[in-house]
Amino acid sequence: MGILASTALFGALQGCSSTPEVNWIPTVLRPAEAAQLEKFCEAVLPETDTPGAIQAGVPKHLDKAMGTINKDKDVDYIRKGMAVFVRNYDGNYNKATTDEVTAAINQRFKDYEADGSINSRLFADYDKEGPRDEAYLEAFFVNNVVQATFWSYFTSQLVGETVMRYDPIPGKYEDITYKPGERAWASV
Repeated sequence: MGILASTALFGALQGCSSTPEVNWIPTVLRPAEAAQLEKFCEAVLPETDTPGAIQAGVPKHLDKAMGTINKDKDVDYIRKGMAVFVRNYDGNYNKATTDEVTAAINQRFKDYEADGSINSRLFADYDKEGPRDEAYLEAFFVNNVVQATFWSYFTSQLVGETVMRYDPIPGKYEDITYKPGERAWASV
């Protein structure tokens, strides 16, 4: 299920432009959608003392993944769900801070937990024909893009080489015991 869950959004808005932009060329999303995706991904994994989703190239990777390995239906659900999320955002989404968008994402997950039918419908109704309501589309977008953001981030070369332990010699890591606070091994 899910567009990006099987594969593989916005702190880097440029200037004070009324139309959000990105510094890469989207292959599937429109430029404004790509900027919204950037703001969302950055809210999921913001830059701290480690690189954030934008520095790791997550939004660009997710856009590319949508164009190469996913179903048209999934891409449509992501686009429509992102539009619902942005429309439902309390305030001007394009001017929102990373912390504000993070709070909105966290609130959606609290809502999904409070009403278990939302997430159960994602799985039960996925293969059914017909249009989807806004609640379904928004939940599809939030669930899939949060999951895909983490997947893309932790499999990126930047994070593999700078955040996690990295050994460029190929091989299997077996019977590894971690001590509290130790970094995990990278898989890049």
